[in-house]
Amino acid sequence: MSHAERRLFGTDGIRGVANRAPMDASTALRLGQAAGRFFGRGTHRHRVVIGKD
Repeated sequence: MSHAERRLFGTDGIRGVANRAPMDASTALRLGQAAGRFFGRGTHRHRVVIGKD
């Protein structure tokens, strides 16, 4: 798979090298905002896990 074909989303979550395209600060911010809107819906609580390899 070439660099242009790499994907951020996989079976293990969102992947990427921090501060390098495509996982730069602006992408991380937009993903966090989208997740906040998505998980903020409804009346039940959601759990989000952030990890590091």
